Amino acid sequence: MGAVHKAILLCSILLCLPHAHAVQIEPSDWNGTYTVQGGHSILLEEYTTTWCPRCAEIDPDLGIVAEEHGTRIAMVSYHPSDGVDAFGPEAAQHRIERLKIQHTTLGATPSFIVHNGEVREDVVEWPDVQGDILRAESNQRQYTNLTVTAQTNDTHLTVTVMPPHASEFDNRTQYTVLFVQHKKIVDEAFENPGEKHRDRVLVGLAEFPMEGQHFAIGATVEAPFVASYPTQGMDEWSAIVVHEYIEEELDNRSIIDSQPFGVVEIAMKASVVEEGTEVPILLPIMVFLAVGILGIVSLQTKEKVREEE
Repeated sequence: MGAVHKAILLCSILLCLPHAHAVQIEPSDWNGTYTVQGGHSILLEEYTTTWCPRCAEIDPDLGIVAEEHGTRIAMVSYHPSDGVDAFGPEAAQHRIERLKIQHTTLGATPSFIVHNGEVREDVVEWPDVQGDILRAESNQRQYTNLTVTAQTNDTHLTVTVMPPHASEFDNRTQYTVLFVQHKKIVDEAFENPGEKHRDRVLVGLAEFPMEGQHFAIGATVEAPFVASYPTQGMDEWSAIVVHEYIEEELDNRSIIDSQPFGVVEIAMKASVVEEGTEVPILLPIMVFLAVGILGIVSLQTKEKVREEE
């Protein structure tokens, strides 16, 4: 079997894998609570701003890309507290500073980081982003089995994560809950070269270290491994839970060995892929490159096996 045929086969296998570790629920179908179990999704973090023309141009396309990936990825956008961005939530700045511990060159917008891998700048490097996603999936042999519940009432979204099993307890790690707002309106007082809203905006977070004090920004810690966020003015949202290293540990590790252990997303949002929606030009490029990249991954895996033998 040739490399291209192997790549196509691997692509088909990846698309068919039961990665039911991220869910998207239509607002009309939301009944107030949902529980998901898993952790195999890949975290895709975007560094962006509301005043950046390129960021504004691709933001709608990224929504389609994220949905086309389905349960495979959990995508979140960080807007900096730079005094110019219309949002600049403190929680996002906290995540940006965390990324800069290992990614000192982070600064261009938009930039993308897949599963704490390399920084990819602008859309011209999107094929590399797609390749990073595929490699992260291919290399992920084990993951933390997370049980996450999202509940809403008239005022708050509450996220509960089951405490880790004894075999998964590692005091160098933490459970992080990311509260994400979709279709967040850009205030007219700020420079905005794009649509009136932005998607996948991180607005609050809570961190639960396995050892040490719990911590929250923009959110409220209700109990160990339980956090809430006010839903006033937030019609669509995502709750992303990440099992990852604490910040102090990142100083002592390389990018390669500091990737998340498990990622789960529960999203309550309307589909952006409707009948007649034009597929962004990024998607054909990604599909084409996916075949080639998977072929390379297949060959590299075979060489690695031979070396081990």
